[in-house]
Amino acid sequence: MSLQRYAKRRDTAEPAIIEALEQAGFDVWQRDEPDLFVRNPSWAPGMVQLLEVKTGRGKKLTVARDKRQEAQRNFIATTGTPIVRTPLEALKAMGVVA
Repeated sequence: MSLQRYAKRRDTAEPAIIEALEQAGFDVWQRDEPDLFVRNPSWAPGMVQLLEVKTGRGKKLTVARDKRQEAQRNFIATTGTPIVRTPLEALKAMGVVA
């Protein structure tokens, strides 16, 4: 068993995304894999939407990829978890805006 000896570094885009989702009436929980669990109080019990937050790099908003992210890429592909980089993308993923 391994002990995590340091805090997970959060994506810098997370606070603004969480704030936008909460203002839209969603409950939001920060997790490690994926980053956010989002729930609308009007949904049936047990229903949540997973969101993976990425902080883009440079003008093209590319994301660094290395060996450590292979499991994460597989999870996202298997579950269809949306990747969001901005509050607007998060609201679109949740169906709040078109």
